[in-house]
Amino acid sequence: MTTTTPIATHYEQFLHLLTRDTGDTGDTGDTSDAAAGRDALRARYGERIDASGATQAIVMSRDEWILNQIDLTLALGRLLSEDDVVVSAVPYELSFVGAEMDRVIEMVGASVISVGTSRTICPMPRLLGLIEQYQVTALVCAPSFAAELASLALARGQRPQDTTIRTVVCVGEACSTERLDRIGAAWAATTSTLYGTPSTPTAAVPCEHGALHLCEQRLRAEVRGHPRGELLLDGSPTGELVELRPAERGCDCGAASRVLVPLGSVAAALPGPDAPVSAVDVERIVFRHAGLTPHFACAVRDGAFHVTCAVAEAESPAGGALQRVIRGEIGDALGVAAEVTVVDAKDWSSATS
Repeated sequence: MTTTTPIATHYEQFLHLLTRDTGDTGDTGDTSDAAAGRDALRARYGERIDASGATQAIVMSRDEWILNQIDLTLALGRLLSEDDVVVSAVPYELSFVGAEMDRVIEMVGASVISVGTSRTICPMPRLLGLIEQYQVTALVCAPSFAAELASLALARGQRPQDTTIRTVVCVGEACSTERLDRIGAAWAATTSTLYGTPSTPTAAVPCEHGALHLCEQRLRAEVRGHPRGELLLDGSPTGELVELRPAERGCDCGAASRVLVPLGSVAAALPGPDAPVSAVDVERIVFRHAGLTPHFACAVRDGAFHVTCAVAEAESPAGGALQRVIRGEIGDALGVAAEVTVVDAKDWSSATS
């Protein structure tokens, strides 16, 4: 019987790649020239959209790419096993997250079905068929994708709780714990989140208590307007709004690394009485109401949050009472204006298109 796990084996292989020379001499030492050669010749290209809507190029060195994968592999190794069949429904085109997720799932030893997010080759109805055919046990996707897929299953006469899905890992969108719990209930699955930026696909990973811990062994993180404000990674602005808990506050897991709470993009926040207010703050208020499905949309227009949420048809509110209650709760708790629309879950696609 072997005593080396697949994760440990790949971790060692990664470290070998990081320390070996890139030349043809066979030397396994790592000089500054060799490191510079790796940075120049072993890079990965991607793109991101900045706050103005312009496309910006991103280049990652091989070393950065590998170190991101190491952290994510160790994190997913606590959530997945060799017995899992995982659907990866995350962006692939000009993005780092899809390629990284595929590699990491394979390193954990699980099987992966890469469906992406374009919905052309694998639209959602086909994905539901794949989940049944291959007894998929884990879903990696955005929170909105998980909610929509569960809703489609219900519309087709299926119960998402009865599928083989037992783990949902949410990536790509900031999500409150309250909404994450609602997604877990829809699938009868455990839920977790990962956090990255377009330039740094793995910036924070979850502990066993669900808190996201910064990868501080390789990243220098600061917050402009501490403790809530724009995240700076290695001095560079990310355009992401976060809360960064002080190190002394700690976490029940005992890890020394600081806990990060994603709040979405800076551009999608509104000024509040004391600090910027995000859609995640609004989510926390909205999902206090038990009758809501995991659907949620929130946009900033004319100085107010425009919120859309959904109820199951049998629980539709009468006379807009629920939306008036939610609007008042948002104003009272957060000190910002909000317009709230509540729709039947079956009408979600048309309501938000």
